[in-house]
Amino acid sequence: MNILFVTHYYEPGQGEAAIRLARLAQGLQRRGHRVTVLTTLPHYPGGIIEPAYRGQVWQVDTRAGVRVIYSWLWATPSQRISRRLLSQVSFMPPALLRGLPLPRPDVTYIEAQPIFTGLVGRVLSRLKGAPYVLNVSDLWPDHMLTVGALKETDTAYRLARASMDSGYRGAAAITCMSPAWGRKIVQYLGGQADKIHTIYRGVDTTLFRPGLDTAAFRAQYAPGPHRLVTCMGTLATQYDLEALFAVARQLEARPDVQVLLIGTGSQRDIVRDYLATAAPPNLRWIDWLPHEAMPLAWCASHLNIWALRPVDLYTGTIPARLYEAFAAGTPVVAAQGGEAAALIATSGGGLTVPPGDTAGLAAAILRVLDDPALHRQMSDHARRYAEQHFDFETAIQDQEAILRQVAGQAPPTGR
Repeated sequence: MNILFVTHYYEPGQGEAAIRLARLAQGLQRRGHRVTVLTTLPHYPGGIIEPAYRGQVWQVDTRAGVRVIYSWLWATPSQRISRRLLSQVSFMPPALLRGLPLPRPDVTYIEAQPIFTGLVGRVLSRLKGAPYVLNVSDLWPDHMLTVGALKETDTAYRLARASMDSGYRGAAAITCMSPAWGRKIVQYLGGQADKIHTIYRGVDTTLFRPGLDTAAFRAQYAPGPHRLVTCMGTLATQYDLEALFAVARQLEARPDVQVLLIGTGSQRDIVRDYLATAAPPNLRWIDWLPHEAMPLAWCASHLNIWALRPVDLYTGTIPARLYEAFAAGTPVVAAQGGEAAALIATSGGGLTVPPGDTAGLAAAILRVLDDPALHRQMSDHARRYAEQHFDFETAIQDQEAILRQVAGQAPPTGR
């Protein structure tokens, strides 16, 4: 197949989406398909275009056999929603201009978020007469309602809702990273459940695994004999940082424990301000680690924690950090309900409490810290579950089957 990817994020940019999509594109290329990627100039996470790409309107590279076309956008480090939306919109004109001369693909694979990048993919697919597969990693503009950026009565929300629903209707197939997203999309469409497939993110279980030598990592980032209770991943608005701060304060009396935040995002200023004023000495923050250091960070973690805010939309969230934690055999304790809570319970790889139950979260963390046998059991179960259910090669095979079906080459085998 000749496959066109349209995505806002791709390597050498950092972050979960860039790595996941590069892994998929390269996996399809290895299977004999011709993959072209149309994406932005690398700018994530700092919001600044990387030096090797500055001053370019377009730049074409070949990465692991995949042809990647990087297109200009106005990048900004600002976390203000208005500026981020403007940055996303700015990608559309140059991307469309560069995409028009490309050969007609057999199928287009579109990352649905941000919505303006999704629009680029949909327009190109229509102009070229090619079907498209829409990948939904998060529900948008639903998320804008939960953070208070928009109201259902706002014209901007209505336009975004209409555009997103049009994208759902026009897709030959939709892949979702959570079953909850699929059920919600069926509601928006009033049916068509047969074209919706749940495919979990997956993880490289050969890269993320227990037993790595973490001495150098510990010496650089977390010196001392402490057991590390980590919270790793994007500091997005759905995460309840106040709950994590409260847990850190409750663990302050434990000299054997250090709480380590690793990640950046829209709430990074909250973390920075808290560390400058009221943070307990057992709490540290690393604002960014390169992806190649993440397996060591997971392996060095005794326990991984997170807390989601008590919002109905977030019951469908399956954090990307869960996959890597499980692959590394790192038990998790989370304030989370819904899909992720069910996965954690089924696997035996951790404990969950309801969102908003900070006291329960702290108690669960202490339970795992003080019970070595329970910790070993959870670690073993997490790793085993990742090997059986989250291997990224299986995810690539499932995506390939759906792409083949849409291109008219084979029946689907998606899960």
